[in-house]
Amino acid sequence: MTLLDEIAEAIGRGEQITLILGAGMTMPAVPGPAGIVELAERYAAGLGDDGELTQALRQAREELDPQAAPIEVYLAYRRVFTARRSPGEFDVIAQQAVLAGYRAPDLASSPLATHGIWQRVDLRLGERVENSLDWWELPAGVRAVGRLLAWRPDEFGNGVLTTNFDPMLEVAVRLTGRQALSVPVDAAGRPDRRPEGEGAVQVFHLHGFWRPVSEAGRSPLLHDPAPDAQAPAAGRAIADLITGDRVVVVGYSGWDDVVTGALRAVREVRPVRVLWALQEDDGPPAALSERLGDLAAYYPGVDGDELFTRLADRLQVPATAPRADPRRRVRHLDWERELFSQPGNVAPAAVLPLLRQLERRYGWGVDWAGEPQPPRLLFWPVRLRARASLINAVQALTAAALSQRGVRVVACLDDFGVAERAELGAAFAADLRRWMRRVDPAADPAVVSLHDYIEGSHREPSLLRPTDPWSVARIFYGERNPSLYSVLAAIKVVPHLALHDLEQHAAAIVQTLLSKDANRLLTPLTTWAFLHHLLETEPAAEVMAYAGSDERLLWEQFREHFGLGGTLLYNPYIRHLTNESRMVRWSSAAELRAYLTSTKELPGWGEEGGYVHWLVQNAFLLPRYLTHGEFPEAGGYRLDSWAAFAAALDKGAPVLDLLAQDVSDFYLPPAVVTG
Repeated sequence: MTLLDEIAEAIGRGEQITLILGAGMTMPAVPGPAGIVELAERYAAGLGDDGELTQALRQAREELDPQAAPIEVYLAYRRVFTARRSPGEFDVIAQQAVLAGYRAPDLASSPLATHGIWQRVDLRLGERVENSLDWWELPAGVRAVGRLLAWRPDEFGNGVLTTNFDPMLEVAVRLTGRQALSVPVDAAGRPDRRPEGEGAVQVFHLHGFWRPVSEAGRSPLLHDPAPDAQAPAAGRAIADLITGDRVVVVGYSGWDDVVTGALRAVREVRPVRVLWALQEDDGPPAALSERLGDLAAYYPGVDGDELFTRLADRLQVPATAPRADPRRRVRHLDWERELFSQPGNVAPAAVLPLLRQLERRYGWGVDWAGEPQPPRLLFWPVRLRARASLINAVQALTAAALSQRGVRVVACLDDFGVAERAELGAAFAADLRRWMRRVDPAADPAVVSLHDYIEGSHREPSLLRPTDPWSVARIFYGERNPSLYSVLAAIKVVPHLALHDLEQHAAAIVQTLLSKDANRLLTPLTTWAFLHHLLETEPAAEVMAYAGSDERLLWEQFREHFGLGGTLLYNPYIRHLTNESRMVRWSSAAELRAYLTSTKELPGWGEEGGYVHWLVQNAFLLPRYLTHGEFPEAGGYRLDSWAAFAAALDKGAPVLDLLAQDVSDFYLPPAVVTG
């Protein structure tokens, strides 16, 4: 009889099943012992201790048998970390292993946006990550176990035991709509909290849990196996958690005698049968057979994913319905382009509908800090450069549309360390007003110098908000303690990447560290100080910051560390270009035409977010949408959408000439535009 048949028939007879699940159930989404060993070596290599920890790890490995199992190497490495670093430092390695199974589609919008690499995960962050249910890469077997525990709790004792420290079983249960409770078990076999007979599904983590489960969470989070002298007592304590008539063990090798000891302790007080799944086709390891004797029946060649998926189907457990996740926006481009081509497209007269249309039609975005509500003030920090770019001009259009609808616009020039800042600031303010008045003839934005604000702020410190850079620094760098990497990524010194993407970008990261100016570190301190000054008189929920999509991480950090609103309006990103690029700061229509021609020769030139596509959407179509302007015609096409523009270009119409002239007329001062 197969293991599947044994379990199904036992449930049919009314017997209760206790599940004990190991690392084999969550691999490869979460690395097993071999993968964690590799992470530990990578951590040691970047420690900057002249290689001492790396050498100690190598020495520990060499002292083992050459054929030692990965779990033995894992335990040896844990002992080295405890001796040379601290008892809890290996927790960081384990946490990073767990996060390998968390794949947010956009790191900047996930709870990990402000979290650094190799930085400890606390209770609050861990809970936020776990609650992002749709972003976990759950193996099929784990999903099926979640369904079984949620829909047939009585048959499984309303719980499960696991030697894993990841939260994937809890996530799988929560995806069904039921609650799951994480219960770490210490080295003495004692649960962190008293088991509950009713309510949430209880997941007992026999070797510890990846994050604290309370504000007073103990350290270290994980624990080594109990010493031999204490193993029997620990086994008897764990035996109290094994309530089933049959125990099904899947994905676990049995290396820890505390678990097998618990099974022996159960048999001393009542009949129990252990059904042990082996992944390989060979029989059980000799040590396992010796410890369990005739207590267990072994089933070789069992695939955990297949076993539990088929069991859930046989027991007619409902499948987990797909969940709508508001953080995942899927744009239906074909539908949008049909909408673009409809005549009479008029921008809505109210703020919230306008913002929705900007998102839907032009790829702009809003990261709301709470429930959407119309802003009263648009806070627009801009780094002052020798010349404003087309990106700034496009931002000015949308700022003007909001101004026209009653939103006050404050442009804050980040002009620290800028030579001739007064002259350049006046030129930027003049350009800003010229662009804005194309949409709102009455636009009169406030343009302030950040340098002047900081130099002139000699008033008493605010008791409610940090309105000077030093108070901001104390809270941001000192009390909240972000990682250095997340701070540098927020100010765009280094790319914002997940751990699994870092190695292939190592050269680029080192290069940017060597080439970027240190004055960028002033950006959050000074910009946020001025924003706090505004928030002294403005409701935080009604203030909207304004930036490029590549600055979302900076504003996520503001929201994370100060909790004062933090709603952000951001414009679409031009792939591989910055505000410094000459391609967004050209000097004549002929120069822009040359850039368009050369770009047209590159592979993928017409993809969304590329140079030509961005120009058409944001500097050609958007101005007309916001001003009720007429759409020109070329090649028999009315150029009211990207689809129409691309079709006309494909037909050979001179639309690149038209685009270069039209956008130059908008961006460049009238006296400068030439063909």
